[in-house]
Amino acid sequence: MKKEFVRVIATTVLIMVACFVMAQTKVKIDKSGSKGNVVFLVVTEGSKQLPEATNMAIKTQRKYPKSEVIAMDRTDKANSTLVTKYGLAGAPLPIILVIATNGVVAGGLQLSEATPEDLLDLVPTKRQAAALLAFSENKPAFIVLYKKNMKDKLKVVEECNKAAAGLGGKAVVVEVDLDDKSETGFMSLLKPDMKATTTHVLVFNAKGQFTDEHKSPVQSAILIASSKKVVKSSCAPGACGSGGCGKK
Repeated sequence: MKKEFVRVIATTVLIMVACFVMAQTKVKIDKSGSKGNVVFLVVTEGSKQLPEATNMAIKTQRKYPKSEVIAMDRTDKANSTLVTKYGLAGAPLPIILVIATNGVVAGGLQLSEATPEDLLDLVPTKRQAAALLAFSENKPAFIVLYKKNMKDKLKVVEECNKAAAGLGGKAVVVEVDLDDKSETGFMSLLKPDMKATTTHVLVFNAKGQFTDEHKSPVQSAILIASSKKVVKSSCAPGACGSGGCGKK
């Protein structure tokens, strides 16, 4: 009886330790994001090539101060939930993932292919990260492109919000100012008409595929229909970041 009691206690302690370790990794990622930092997550199997992968991540971090390097061992059962969440079960290792400030994985590169410059190219803008998060949650996105002097913007956003509500709240509205220099990277993927004089909406389905572009005035019913379109031909991976396509 005493041995059984000790065994149960030992098992309970191991479970608590495992949960604590996993929580620590998740807490580190969440804490970094709350500070507005991007995370370069170094994923390895044990200590195999850990120094080399970590060194690459550190070199990248030095070029992008608003970031943090965190290491994770895929073989550690305590990280199983994160391995599943990030789709790392069959991924070739070592790999360095780029995690945006909102927690979404924006992309990743194997150590053999990684350079600081290429990893930095995977860092999404704030609005791009919002769209990527929607796609990671299988939600359509209505990306509203406007300029501050466009008086039709409020009405367009209103219709987009109606469309999102019509989809049971399972859609995201992302507003992007065409003159916002911090969104230049996102603009290069979306390829909007920079000379536009009216607000327009790019619609992406839940798979992150571009389906339609609508210029003001827009109607929520049409936006909903666009968000449900199925695109047979997919775009190249990473066209809008991990899990999403850019405008064709």
